[in-house]
Amino acid sequence: MYTAQEVIKDKFWIVYSNGSKIGTLRNIGQSYEFFNQSTDEKVHLDNMDELFKTAKNSYDQKEQNIVNIGGYTTGCTEIFDSVEGDIPMFKKSKNAKTFYAAGHYIVKFLGMGWQWASIPKVETLTKYQYKGPFLTEWEMQLELKKHRRGSEDACSDTDINGLHDTS
Repeated sequence: MYTAQEVIKDKFWIVYSNGSKIGTLRNIGQSYEFFNQSTDEKVHLDNMDELFKTAKNSYDQKEQNIVNIGGYTTGCTEIFDSVEGDIPMFKKSKNAKTFYAAGHYIVKFLGMGWQWASIPKVETLTKYQYKGPFLTEWEMQLELKKHRRGSEDACSDTDINGLHDTS
């Protein structure tokens, strides 16, 4: 029996046999096409459930279990040593030495100008001028566009959350 891991919801799967990839499966309307990479053969199937156990991709489930710090996303299902403050920060593993900043930011890199950063290292934020954190990627993208255009509407030395530039 094969196992198919979903890559694109209801459209494309990677097929495994005993833990090794053996091919791909794709939805082609009313049927499915299985490509066996070891034999370079394509087989058309009317119903994939007869031949495969499917392992649903757990993107949706993981998104529900993402840990937030003060409402700012960490992108992780488990965090360690979290600290709320001007920069909500955390470690990704128990023995890690690197702290990451929860949320979305814009950072002004030398020679590159303003760039976006989601869940950057705290070290990056202390090294470069930044704005944030922003609760959503949409807010961050809006502020990034303002800064790239040099708009007067862009945050001044203090951003909307009261954080200061590091310059």
